[in-house]
Amino acid sequence: MIKKAARNSGQPSAIRLGDAANVFTGIGVSREDTIEREGEKLPMIGVRDIADDAVAPIAALDTVGFARPEKADAYRVRDGDILVTGRGTALKFGLVGRETEGAIASGNVIVIRTLGEVEPAALYAVLSSEAYRPKIELLRRGSTTLLSLSAKDLAKLELQLPPIAEQRLIAALVVEAREAYHTAINAAEIRRNLARQLIMQRLFGSMN
Repeated sequence: MIKKAARNSGQPSAIRLGDAANVFTGIGVSREDTIEREGEKLPMIGVRDIADDAVAPIAALDTVGFARPEKADAYRVRDGDILVTGRGTALKFGLVGRETEGAIASGNVIVIRTLGEVEPAALYAVLSSEAYRPKIELLRRGSTTLLSLSAKDLAKLELQLPPIAEQRLIAALVVEAREAYHTAINAAEIRRNLARQLIMQRLFGSMN
């Protein structure tokens, strides 16, 4: 159960991340699971699929074969899940959208699934902020070429969350900003591709 803010201080009380969310590592895939074989192929989220506050859509994910696909069901991500890279040189965060819901989190990814009155996008804003990113960095272990973060250690992270009404306002801002960013990126890609086509036509005439 999530602790309530202290009434007298005017500030939310400190809680552990594990009190506000389920924190677990994705499924580890054995070499046998990746061998081409008949059966269902499942889209899997890896470290490279997390970027720019988002997670790649299912259509862009690599698929992995499972001898028993039902074993992966517990690791299917949901809309609003927060993903953090568990292994790698760079610490990355992503907020799962509807376009990725149902994909499988790999063993290199940690899933944070909120509990109770916690807005996922607001918690995402807290964890990925300049205030908390360094704290999470300190939890990572290993060499400079391969650092790892455990779900158990991450769940012990102390943090403060504002009241639910404030969380909802923050969440709306996070979602709006992310959508505006990706809309702008997509528009820029369209303009660039159009410009390339026009240049090719001017240089070489009709490409048909």
